[in-house]
Amino acid sequence: MMSRAVLALLVFLTGCSAATAQPEPDARPPAIVAVSAEGVVVADNRAEAFYGLDRSGRELWRDPAAYAGGADVICQARCPKPVFSGSAEAPDPEPRSLSGVFAQSDARIRRVLTARDASDAVIVESDGAEEGSLRLIRPSGKDLRIPLNGAFSWAEDASRTTAVATSGKQALWFRHDRRGWRKVAGNTFDEPVRSLCASGATAVVKGERAYVLTGSGKPVPITTSLPVVAGCAAGTHGLVVYAYWRDGGSRRFTGISGVDSLGKQTWSREIADEAQIRAHPSGTTFVITYGGAAEVIDPAGRTVARHSGTASAAYTADGELALLTTEGKLRWLAH
Repeated sequence: MMSRAVLALLVFLTGCSAATAQPEPDARPPAIVAVSAEGVVVADNRAEAFYGLDRSGRELWRDPAAYAGGADVICQARCPKPVFSGSAEAPDPEPRSLSGVFAQSDARIRRVLTARDASDAVIVESDGAEEGSLRLIRPSGKDLRIPLNGAFSWAEDASRTTAVATSGKQALWFRHDRRGWRKVAGNTFDEPVRSLCASGATAVVKGERAYVLTGSGKPVPITTSLPVVAGCAAGTHGLVVYAYWRDGGSRRFTGISGVDSLGKQTWSREIADEAQIRAHPSGTTFVITYGGAAEVIDPAGRTVARHSGTASAAYTADGELALLTTEGKLRWLAH
């Protein structure tokens, strides 16, 4: 799930509005926005705060100020050690961790997209126009800057070692190793696109329509019964895309479609609620959370497990499932 600040960044840099209606913020249950085997970061719309829970469920920190300011929050190498950056309406403040300034930047827009620590991170920097740069802070050597020309977005896989960034009509693949992040490949489109999700082998980007990328070969158009693709969840062997909308009575709906490697729909489903959709890193299962329960499905869309009393759920890079209960407790299910 994207936080409010990430959505705001995409809208600000692209000049686009959301393609589908979204519920009011206070109608959403608390959501896991970052996870690792050590803990989670939660965005709580009702409490109007971000907070971090360790693996036992103990709250280690709470930050209502970052939430109120519309900041984005990610984890460093382990959750729930956070980095806050961005602002919903004002020039971005200096990115910060719990201990103070995280990475100095003179740019008006400065969002930390991913970070192991202050010596290994990626920041998008812009003056608010469509030109900016992607700043790769590497553990050794000088920072690398990649010029951006047009709208920008970033999506990375569960292991945080593969990412796809888009800028204008370009989609750029990145890999992470002990030397930090580096660009390894790219795709060019006839239209501006933005990245929606990525796995170790595939990614989805969206322009006038959505495409599957593999890092080699031509982008494959996605064809589904959804009126528009708003987001996706991908693993190495499975992919789903989804959209949100409201009917005339303002009831919320989520449409979900399974997609194969040729971009064709393999199954579809409609849920009368706003659902959170997350992929197991392998893509062999997906978890759909809605109505106070988490439903685990296989790549064919068949239900294989259901966990009641769940507000949010997410997989770790190792495939362990973290469940945030409706009572605010944290449960872990073996992968």
